[in-house]
Amino acid sequence: MLLIFSTVFTSCDCYQNVSGTVLDAATKQAIDSVYVHKKNRDSNAAYTNKEGNFKIVSISGGPFGCPPMTVVLSKAGYETVSVTIGNAEHETIFLKKKN
Repeated sequence: MLLIFSTVFTSCDCYQNVSGTVLDAATKQAIDSVYVHKKNRDSNAAYTNKEGNFKIVSISGGPFGCPPMTVVLSKAGYETVSVTIGNAEHETIFLKKKN
């Protein structure tokens, strides 16, 4: 019984794959080197490339499917934002410059 129980719950792990493009809210231009990490977990992090793109992959558990991932985006001179992205989805995110 313990073997069945542990097999069911370990098989509930999923690979969260989220990606996005980060643009300047005013100019709509891609922003390079934005630090993006899974909320409350700096080990799952990436930086945007020259086109403003990032991708984060993480293992997440849950008996009811793969949950969305909340990521935090930060870069000097811009406001830090948190965005929730559905699993296997790509989101366009606009950052505003600080006043």
